[in-house]
Amino acid sequence: MAEAAEELGFDSVWATEHIIVGPEAVTPFGRVYDPLVVLAWVAGFTQRIGLGTSIVLVPLHHPIRLAKEVATLQELSGGRVRLGIGVGWHKDEFRFMGYEFAGRGRRADEALRLMRALWGGERAFRGEHWSFEEATFAPLPEPQPELWVGGGSETAIRRARELGDVWHPSGSVGPDEVKRVKDRYPRMRVIPRTSADHVDAFLDAGAEGAVVSLPDEASLRDFAERYLRPSA
Repeated sequence: MAEAAEELGFDSVWATEHIIVGPEAVTPFGRVYDPLVVLAWVAGFTQRIGLGTSIVLVPLHHPIRLAKEVATLQELSGGRVRLGIGVGWHKDEFRFMGYEFAGRGRRADEALRLMRALWGGERAFRGEHWSFEEATFAPLPEPQPELWVGGGSETAIRRARELGDVWHPSGSVGPDEVKRVKDRYPRMRVIPRTSADHVDAFLDAGAEGAVVSLPDEASLRDFAERYLRPSA
């Protein structure tokens, strides 16, 4: 799929994350590959195509370790990473991992600030949960990976505006909500995750693109014929 997507001119390929789930999330998240490992593998046999996470569950990671992994992938791939992030919804996953579910949004905000600080070469950071001083971190990714902020709440929209580069909603967020947000914040880039049959509605609502789930290569080629074929 990745090779075909690159051949056909798609912008990027995407991987998702769930680590360990309870009964309510077994379908469809009971068997999910680690997204950064998958994208590192894809980077090794592709040349151009972007590498995105939709999404990484930031509150389930130590942000310094996550910053290192993403910076490594950004450098080894030649600057192709789009880091889509979210705060998570599945309480069992937090409980199994030993992380508090409450307060995950505040931890995510601090984690994003910390990762930006590390990628920018800052040697000190002081936060509520993580701090460092006289620290050296490398590689410094150039350019820094874009941060695509998932979630449909007002808090997620605020997070995207203040800490991210793109608002990346999915699920319950429809075209009407995207239009409402674009009317309020016309300069904010909005690229939702959706199905192929809703792409036109999101584009009409002002979205700059879409991350689309396609089941097989035939569907990928049909989609490319519709949306990526050069105009005459």
